[in-house]
Amino acid sequence: MNCLGNSPFKVEVDSSHLQLTGVNFKITPLNNEEFTLSISRSNEYPYNISNKNLEKSLISDIDIEENHTFNSLIETEFYSFKIHKTNHFNLEQIIENEKYFSFKLHQTDKLANKLIQNVIINPVNKETSILKLNIRERTPSKNIHILNKITEIYIRSGLDEKNIMAINTIHFIDEQLTIIKDSLSGIERELELFKSLHPDLEIVDKEYGTYFQKQKLDNSLSEQSVNIKYYKSLLSYLKNDKNTNSIVSPTSMGISNPELNNLINQLLQLYAKKGELQLTTTDKNPTYIAILSQINHTKKTIIENVSNLISSASIYELDLIDRITTFDKKINKLPEAEKDYLILRRKYEYNEQTSVYLQQKRYEVSLAKAGTESDHKVIDFARLDSEEPISPRKSLANFIALIFGLLVPITFITLRDFFSDTIRSKSDLLNSTNIPILGLIGHSDNATSLVVSNASKSIIAESFRALRTNIQYLAADKEKKIITVTSSIGGEGKTFTTMNLAAIIALSGHKTILIGGDLRKPKLHEDFKVDTSKGLSSYLINKSELAEVIEKTEIDSLDVIASGPTPPNPAELLDSKKMKDLIMELNKTYDYVIIDTPPIGLVTDGVILMQHADVNLYIVRHNYSKKSALNVINNLYHQKQVENVHIIINDFKHTSSGYGYGYGYGYGSSGYGYYENEEN
Repeated sequence: MNCLGNSPFKVEVDSSHLQLTGVNFKITPLNNEEFTLSISRSNEYPYNISNKNLEKSLISDIDIEENHTFNSLIETEFYSFKIHKTNHFNLEQIIENEKYFSFKLHQTDKLANKLIQNVIINPVNKETSILKLNIRERTPSKNIHILNKITEIYIRSGLDEKNIMAINTIHFIDEQLTIIKDSLSGIERELELFKSLHPDLEIVDKEYGTYFQKQKLDNSLSEQSVNIKYYKSLLSYLKNDKNTNSIVSPTSMGISNPELNNLINQLLQLYAKKGELQLTTTDKNPTYIAILSQINHTKKTIIENVSNLISSASIYELDLIDRITTFDKKINKLPEAEKDYLILRRKYEYNEQTSVYLQQKRYEVSLAKAGTESDHKVIDFARLDSEEPISPRKSLANFIALIFGLLVPITFITLRDFFSDTIRSKSDLLNSTNIPILGLIGHSDNATSLVVSNASKSIIAESFRALRTNIQYLAADKEKKIITVTSSIGGEGKTFTTMNLAAIIALSGHKTILIGGDLRKPKLHEDFKVDTSKGLSSYLINKSELAEVIEKTEIDSLDVIASGPTPPNPAELLDSKKMKDLIMELNKTYDYVIIDTPPIGLVTDGVILMQHADVNLYIVRHNYSKKSALNVINNLYHQKQVENVHIIINDFKHTSSGYGYGYGYGYGSSGYGYYENEEN
């Protein structure tokens, strides 16, 4: 894997080993010699690079964080590679910026397909033969390297196409040279051994003429043998339909046969046309069929020509062998040692001459190959078209973001409100009930429920003052009032409203008593800190006297009767005559009797108490109470089982649009802005 640009690392992959692909290998340098390698992957098959397939007999389950040294082999059954530092490795900068690096191995076919899809190739215009290549990707530097490499390979492949004859010739000559060099080495060892065994060997000069004549014939025979091998190789390619790109030109082998050379060039041109047509037409196209016919005819002509050449060359080869045999007979008349020496030397020089001949031909072909120029060239190397990103377009992205920023919230709010059963606005409440709205109470963040006595200047306290004023207009014919406070379910702020309403009325000088009528789930004692061992329940069962259950509070005009111990029959106690008598008795003594009743959506206890009240307050909590929960109080109201019912909105959270109910209570920056929270 080549490193690009200023990459501080180079990964050397073992292509003979299985590798995990598509997995991030994280590298965190520790010092100049060590780094931490982290990888976590499961249910992944390793990739076999050699056959380009996944090895499904193995499946990964890896969670590794190990220290390794640079340049050392890192190997498991799922991967094998080395990490090398480059000249751009700078430990101080890496540690200072707290950097880590990662790399990912890819499957070659998938990576190639991705490049095919990403690379766009178009002509500059219709009149020119200039092509423009471009890639639109996230990492410009990497893709600049990719485009430059593509053009480099394209030009090199064009040269290889033009030099295919020369390349095949060099390959053929190299094969023959390898065989001859092996023979030369063997004969050379035999000659040295022969000389060591016959140190006094002399050769008669007059016999050299015969020997040298034979040597010339050997050279001719060697050249003829090479030619015959070429002819037979060419014939094999043509008859067996092997790759025509492997055909060697006769001229490059030193064979002067213009007719054969023209036929081979004609065949190669026909194959090139066939390749072009395969990309643009079908097998039934008349032009394509005609090309195939011409290829078959040309091949038959070449086969016939080569067969004749092999026959004539074989005849000449036999003649050379006969003449060499004649000289061999003359040489055989020499003394035995001299004869053996000449035979060995003849073999050596024969192979040596053949080697020299082939090397000369190889040199000539290499010169021709080196002088070949490509038909294509790069006009402009890859570069960035613009410093500004093509995608995403900022203006378009900002416009889409603006549209989505408006559309999505509006759609969400619309759908939420359409399907929601929660009371979120005044229209929700007005559509769910005909009961009049008396007022609203804002949101409180205080730790205690009793707010008005501790923060008399707060917005919450002011909302209870407004509520107290409105209550004065209800049941106006009665000097002393009995008030019940209820809700549909727990958690809507019924007890919170009851306590603070009683407190604000008491602070205005009215003698007030607060009764904990919720015998099932009492809460008043938590904030008023009264004795839970006695209260309303103990009084109703005659275990306590009235004077014992009335508790004084820190507010002078406010007394409290706590719920007392939880009884097993709260409904019967609240519906008893003694409870009615208690309310009447307290109504004579106190200006206001305020009763915290149980939620009427769960039990009927609250309805019993509401029937004895002058004013009934029903608590609806903003963004909490359900529309369907109002069905109970609506039925009671329409059937006139309870009278003088009014709704109070609790835990109202101010929004920019306000929350007006027609009573002049606008809390927030445009309402009672001069009030502030107080803390003890």
